[in-house]
Amino acid sequence: MELSHNVADLKLALDITSIFDQHQDMMDRQADLDEISTKLDDIALSMAKQQQELLNHKKEMKNEFKRRFDSFRFHLQQDVLKAQNRTEAKAIDEESKLFLHIPGHDLETEELIGQGGFADVYRGTWLSQHHRVAIKAIRITHLTDDARQDFLYEISAMCKIRFDHVLNIFGACIEPNYYAIVVEYMSLGSLFKVLQKKQPRFSWSDRWSIALQMTKGVNYLHSMSILHRDIKSLNFLMENGVDGYLIKICDFGLAKIRQETSRQTIDSNQQRVSVGTLQWKAPEVLKFGKPSKASDVYSLGIVFWELATECVPYEELDEATISQGVKAGERLKIPYDVPPDYTSLISNAWSQEPSERPTSEQLIQQIMIASTAAAEAIVMPKLLPTAFNQYDNSSIITPKDPKKPEVIPVVDSPNKDPCIYRNPRLEALINECQPCSDVRLNKQQLTDADIEIIVQQAIIGKRCRSLSLAFNEITSKGTSILADSLRSNTTLYELWLSTNHVSDAGVGYLAQALSTNRTLTKLGLASNDITSAGVSHLVEIVKNNKTLNTIGLAMNRIDDQGVQMLANALVQQNTNLEILTLDRNKLVTDFSINALINMIKNNRSLKELWINDCSLSEKGKKKLQEATESKKAFKLVTMYAKSS
Repeated sequence: MELSHNVADLKLALDITSIFDQHQDMMDRQADLDEISTKLDDIALSMAKQQQELLNHKKEMKNEFKRRFDSFRFHLQQDVLKAQNRTEAKAIDEESKLFLHIPGHDLETEELIGQGGFADVYRGTWLSQHHRVAIKAIRITHLTDDARQDFLYEISAMCKIRFDHVLNIFGACIEPNYYAIVVEYMSLGSLFKVLQKKQPRFSWSDRWSIALQMTKGVNYLHSMSILHRDIKSLNFLMENGVDGYLIKICDFGLAKIRQETSRQTIDSNQQRVSVGTLQWKAPEVLKFGKPSKASDVYSLGIVFWELATECVPYEELDEATISQGVKAGERLKIPYDVPPDYTSLISNAWSQEPSERPTSEQLIQQIMIASTAAAEAIVMPKLLPTAFNQYDNSSIITPKDPKKPEVIPVVDSPNKDPCIYRNPRLEALINECQPCSDVRLNKQQLTDADIEIIVQQAIIGKRCRSLSLAFNEITSKGTSILADSLRSNTTLYELWLSTNHVSDAGVGYLAQALSTNRTLTKLGLASNDITSAGVSHLVEIVKNNKTLNTIGLAMNRIDDQGVQMLANALVQQNTNLEILTLDRNKLVTDFSINALINMIKNNRSLKELWINDCSLSEKGKKKLQEATESKKAFKLVTMYAKSS
């Protein structure tokens, strides 16, 4: 009780300037302040205990309690100092105008969620605002006057930046032995963490969107004349958005404080386990140590590669080997099954000469054009971790002199057909593939005549795990040959036939084969002139196949009847289907909404539904979104976020 009165006395004393005539009561005022100064520890202890009771922590709180006590004491000292010394009061007030100063006792630190090169990051709560935040506790114990000024100005500059793809900084805590930056909390964590966990898995639509958002963040910093200097996948944070993922760049604009942290860490012999940054550094930075906008773009190119491969750059190489190779112009291998446009994006960004790299603004244009032209909105084949076959500058198989398929006469066997169809270019492409790997034969002008070669050499000969045949001229006839090869196949997990001429008849052949197949998990049939008649065959697949987890049906001619049939089958059957893409089927209207809602609520396996760019009203989309609210992990896409 007595301490509570002391707190009240303190507040009264601090307001003494406005209550009493200062000249008349100077002696009394000084006596009060002196008395209060002797009680600071008791008052701070009382305030910390009261707050601790309110927080009601169940975990051990010894260090947290000490931090709160120190924070209360520091701010009480500041208030007394302001009341005693006008010059100090003015300096403190001027400093407070630079950015929002958040007291340490107003922050509740919870779980440690990350450790970077200069800070430990905690999930926490900004108590007075009742707001979830991330608290970046910087590893320094003290600051010289010059270092403190650098810190203040760097934080001030960061707090002024507000952009969709740059992490928001709310303010900072600057107290003795505790320096922290309070930033926006992103629940999925870093892109690096997501890629290494391989959860969630990204479609190529996701990858293009993520690449665009990352580049927009970098471009905004460059437009503000800010070099990031440390671009890597750990410095892009992720959050689930309304339609896809939200990406923001972080850890920019802290060059001075990084230097001070590094110095104090070395002085105190602290050791921290973290992913280094050399893997992302441009050759000119490794040679001369001079960062630039172009070196930021190079680093972004490495992150593009990570996004495509889900691998850690140069994971098995030591720093000396990495540095020597990068400076000599060697690069990571880009897997052959990465889309050509994306391969071009990576290669341009990590060009050896800084002058040959595009600007971040030019990268944005390149991404927007490529993603608009190539977006299929289906989950594309999973990439195998083939990034560490040392260095390779020629990772895409592109024959220099493509030849048309030829019919080669065979005269050595009277029992064989006199002419056997051959396609040397196709055979060479398949021959380049490793056994039990992914075979990607997109945009090769393949026809039904080529399918037997693919079956014999890729499916049977190479025992491929994923076969991608998108953007070719395959009809239901060729599909029937593929389907026959699937009946007893035990090695092919993914089949991608997007943008062919499979038609309803081809879906029928696949349905018959998949009734006995127990291996295939992903089937891509986007843009194949499939109607509701073809969906009736897909219903049979849903009923009889228990391994398929992804079906891509974007850009077909499916109408409400087909959607309702498929949705009802997914409710009635205990399937393993996790991802269903129906986007850009323009004949799908609000008449499908009730069936889709019933499917979302009652199907236990489905995790993603793509229904964007159909003919749904805003009211219908809202109903679907409301239906997913009870399913926190469910991903519903009603609008394709090409530029989010």
